[in-house]
Amino acid sequence: MQLPWRAAPRAAVSSPLTVLVAFVAALLLSFVGAAAVLHADSAGSAAVAYQAGRLCGQTVPPVVDGNRVSVADAGDVLRISAEQGRVAGFDTIIGAVYSPVRQWDFNGPHPWSQFGYRDGAMDNLRVVEGGSRDGLWVPRSIAQDAGIKIGDRGLDGTLPPVTAIYADVSDPVPAYWCSEQQRIMPNPLATEGATAAVVWFPTLDSFTASMSPVSGNAAAVSVRFPAPTPATTDEAAALVARGKTVVDGVTTQLRARDKARLVIASNYFAKPVEVARSAESTVLGAVLPLTVISLLVGLAGVGAVTVQWVQRRHAELRLLWARGAGPVVLGWRAVLELAAPLLLGAAAGLLAARLALPWYAPSTALTDGTVGVAALVAAGVLVAALLVVGAVTATRTHREFQSGSTRGASRVWRFVPWELITAALAYLAWARLDSMPTKLQFGQPLPQNADAVGLAFPLLVVLTVALVTVRLARWALTAAHRADLWRTPAVHLALRRLSAAAGSAVGILLVGTLAVGTLTVGVGVADAQSEALDTKSGLFVGAESTAQIPGRVAIAGLPPALAQHATVVGVVKTGQSIVLAVDPATFTRSAWLGDRDPDDVAAQLSTLSGSGVRALRVGSTPDAPAELPRVGTVRPVGQVASFPLIGTGRGYVVSLASLPDPARIDVWQVWSARSSADLVADLDAAGIHHLHSRSKALALDGLPFLTVTWTFDFVTALGMVLAIVAAAALVLAVEVRRRQNALAGALATRMGLRQRTLVASHLTELGSLAGISVAAGSAAGAVCAAVSAPMLDPSPWLRPVAAAPNLVPLVSTTTLVAAVVVALVCWSAVRSVTTARVGELIRG
Repeated sequence: MQLPWRAAPRAAVSSPLTVLVAFVAALLLSFVGAAAVLHADSAGSAAVAYQAGRLCGQTVPPVVDGNRVSVADAGDVLRISAEQGRVAGFDTIIGAVYSPVRQWDFNGPHPWSQFGYRDGAMDNLRVVEGGSRDGLWVPRSIAQDAGIKIGDRGLDGTLPPVTAIYADVSDPVPAYWCSEQQRIMPNPLATEGATAAVVWFPTLDSFTASMSPVSGNAAAVSVRFPAPTPATTDEAAALVARGKTVVDGVTTQLRARDKARLVIASNYFAKPVEVARSAESTVLGAVLPLTVISLLVGLAGVGAVTVQWVQRRHAELRLLWARGAGPVVLGWRAVLELAAPLLLGAAAGLLAARLALPWYAPSTALTDGTVGVAALVAAGVLVAALLVVGAVTATRTHREFQSGSTRGASRVWRFVPWELITAALAYLAWARLDSMPTKLQFGQPLPQNADAVGLAFPLLVVLTVALVTVRLARWALTAAHRADLWRTPAVHLALRRLSAAAGSAVGILLVGTLAVGTLTVGVGVADAQSEALDTKSGLFVGAESTAQIPGRVAIAGLPPALAQHATVVGVVKTGQSIVLAVDPATFTRSAWLGDRDPDDVAAQLSTLSGSGVRALRVGSTPDAPAELPRVGTVRPVGQVASFPLIGTGRGYVVSLASLPDPARIDVWQVWSARSSADLVADLDAAGIHHLHSRSKALALDGLPFLTVTWTFDFVTALGMVLAIVAAAALVLAVEVRRRQNALAGALATRMGLRQRTLVASHLTELGSLAGISVAAGSAAGAVCAAVSAPMLDPSPWLRPVAAAPNLVPLVSTTTLVAAVVVALVCWSAVRSVTTARVGELIRG
């Protein structure tokens, strides 16, 4: 018997809605599977970029450093390092040699200084006088202090002549100098002679010839291997492997000469790469359960589409069965007809996952082969969808045409206590999260790395709430058959329709509640961690950027250009408390205030003016006068829970104007609302010496926070996908029963049912499903976010602890979108009734 299988793909066009829904279902399935793979790999790349960004670019590749070596030994280290670097693929090296810091002679004056040579140094200095490259380059600070001029020759005339005066390198140093900052920048707080600026030689040979007789074994050497910053975990691992080759080669060569003790060869980026890979696996492990659930929901959607297809093709399938086609053959018939839209949808989903990567993933850099793995996942999802189509069709046709049995087997699954299982898993995840030990290093707690099992806790709670909602709804719909609500016919009809289609109703409830819950908890936890990192960094630093400046500058006042965005703060640390001396007039426009109202802060600071030293006490500081070193007796006049730099610890805030003697304050800082680069540029332009610049962006190790944020950003994306599935399921549920609803509604309207009652009935039916989903999902998501945010905080000892943000705007938006979807679906359902022709419906 020849069956019309060849025309099956073209026959699908006769049911455009079925084709469209199948296409969308496959698109979402493919998107979810592929996006999970791409997002996890992207998280690893983002972790690599973040870790590399916190390091000096020259210390990402391997480094070689040696102190207290002879100049000859330094030359050997440079030569061996260059050889081993070339073996490992590092074609360029930056070598440097430094003399000890001494009071070197310059025609009589003996300024503290050191001599040095570094490859490319003169290309990265700003000349202020002279500029010839065949002599010494002296920093302006040493030249001014010692009266050094162009042409002078140090060490009794044995050194090359001075040919240039250059501007001292300032903090933060340019990228070229970042690994040498401790060597080339004098620290005014160090003991005299511990540090000094560098007088640069033009060549290594000239340095060696001049310094070998006088440096002894007190020289220092450094070797850097500049290389492009890796963008992915594979590139980072390859760089670390090359670095290990260099480290092992240099160590072996020097050990053979019995000089291995002279240097330390290190591969600093090895640990960050491990952390990045751990972040990648953590994110994948955390999103995998929800991804699997989303895929199962999507496959259930494909099954619902297949059920609709079977209903539309019922007469044709019965005819084919009567002609000898079995259930398996009929299943192949469904696969052939729906394969094209499913294939196109899977391809579109894979393409959407790749193109939308910047929207849902933390980085666009992917390791080689990741897109191929995502394509394999999409192909696997497509095969699973086709199997579902064939299996559902075969099962339905077997039940309807052959066995005629009831759905007793499927009802068994209803009695499985799924919600108790997920609740137990949620409890285990919570217990693991709650019992995670705090790791210490040098007596200080380390940020807690995210745990995939712990991250699954809020998702398991949301799933449990969704399953409980479905269980209660099924019980309510089972009991609804006995309800008599004819006094409110709209509600009665809606309840009858829901009871007649209880399976579709609880399915929509499950997907809708899960969608809203995951969307809410994703946004809540992700925003909570981002805000916690920002708040803790701001309180830790005090402002967007800070720098330490001399006390005479702070007392005299900042230049006008700097004062527009900066303020001066005196810092006194007394045991367990910190005292800040601030300028109330400029503090609020320069310090980091977070979400606090600047006017409120200004009003609190205004209470510090008056006789004596008035103070705001911070945190749990006692409300009593206290005698403080360098400040005197302070009298508290107010209290704040936290304050920049002090945080939520103990401390006082006083006014600069009330200090008896500002000169007694040892540490003065300038706080700015601009970036560190802008602050330093203004300080340099004003000729103000500064050190210890800090930036809020680099104050804390944010990777543990970011790992949680990246995980729940993807949870948010999955929530949006599930929301689309829920909306499609609502449309599909109405479309599957379009014929029955149209016939029943048309007959009811001809028997006197008013149209507004019909509209109200459909609004009640659809609105109840959407309303319960939004209410249950929003409540579960909000509560989970509030409970999970502080538990997932990687640094709970830094106050304030992460807390759920304001979710009212999100819930309001979700409710509005749900209302729009309900209104559109209701309009479609009512229109099918008003345009129905009863005679044609009855003839079937």
